[in-house]
Order: sequence, then C-alpha cells, then structure tokens
Amino acid sequence: MSFNPNTLLNNPANLLTVRSQGGLTPGPVPGQAKAEPVPLPPYDLTMYENAYGRLGLMNIANVADLGCGCGNFTGVMVLRRQRPEVYLGVDKSHGAIQTAKAAYPGWNFIYGDFTSPQVIQHYERFEAYLLLNVLDVIDDDLGLVGIIPSGKPILFSMPRFPKEGSVRYYDDVNDLRDRYSNFLSFKTVGRFNISTDIYFMVVAVRW
Repeated sequence: MSFNPNTLLNNPANLLTVRSQGGLTPGPVPGQAKAEPVPLPPYDLTMYENAYGRLGLMNIANVADLGCGCGNFTGVMVLRRQRPEVYLGVDKSHGAIQTAKAAYPGWNFIYGDFTSPQVIQHYERFEAYLLLNVLDVIDDDLGLVGIIPSGKPILFSMPRFPKEGSVRYYDDVNDLRDRYSNFLSFKTVGRFNISTDIYFMVVAVRW
C-alpha cells in the first residue's frame, strides 16, 4: 500500500471526492435483504464523511469499522451507494449491534470483543481499519492498537479537548504521536470540526 501524504489535504472538496476506479466506489447492492430499515435519530456526519473521503483517496476497497456503534459510518456508506460486502462493523455492545442491524438490513455486523482471536479472524482480511470515537474512550487503547494486523492503514479520531465520556485527549500533535509511536507509523494528521469542537483525524499504519 503506497501513501502520498500530500494528497490527504484538509480540503472539503478533496475529502469527499472518491476515485471511480479501485477504491470505495458506488455500485448496485445485489441480494440485499428486503427488511425495512429502522431509522436512527439524526446525527452529525462530519467525522464519518471525513473518514470516508480519506479511505477513497487511498483507494481502499474495503474496511472494518471497529467500534462501529449503531452504524454511523455505515450511514455514509449507504448514502454513497456502497455494497455491503466491502464493509464489516464490529462492536462489543450487543444493543448497538442490534440497532445497527435494524437500521441497515443486509449489512455485515458482528457482536464481540475485537481484541479476541475469534473476532480478529473475521476482520483481519480487510484492507483498512476505522477506530472512530474509540481510542479516546477506552482505558487500554494501547492494548487494542497492539493487536491490529500489521502493515495496514488505521484511521482514528481523537478530540483536542476534554469531552464527556473520554479518558484522554491531545491538543498537541506531538503528544498524540508519542502516545502511539511504539505501535503506529503516522502518515497524516488532519483536523476537522464538529460545531466549535476540534478533532484530529489520523491516518497511520501498524508497525
């Protein structure tokens, strides 16, 4: 996998431009379940669109969403008319997985601890891993990063401010790099806003 940090710019036009060949591209949804989706409450798409754009710019063909919650990133995949087989959502909250399955019938979700070997074998074949709203809210973030399959890109978010529910945040990008330098090679660190709050969006590769 070849990275060009100069292409991953914080330009909204670039972030939402997805290559038409080889990456996450629109397509039909053959054999999708006919069950009626259960609508989710409205939520801010900014973080998920930012991550989606970066995946597209890297020509990522499929992605495992670790800590997928109720399927917020899946919502962007659906809006972009992606096929369910290019995505896998994993979460250790049974309630969140049930909500995601109801909201997005036919899409792939697994309930379980994504640090366990039984769950890893389901997602290790995917080309990239999302950790959105994950590393800032769990105590053993280094343990999680340490089990991610090596040599593949990881996209993760980190708040730059003390946020309810978070156990860590980093205003200085050098402190953020130091936290994960034993496990990750940082490729790009971008920023995005949700309302007045600023977050980092990191593209890295597991050593």
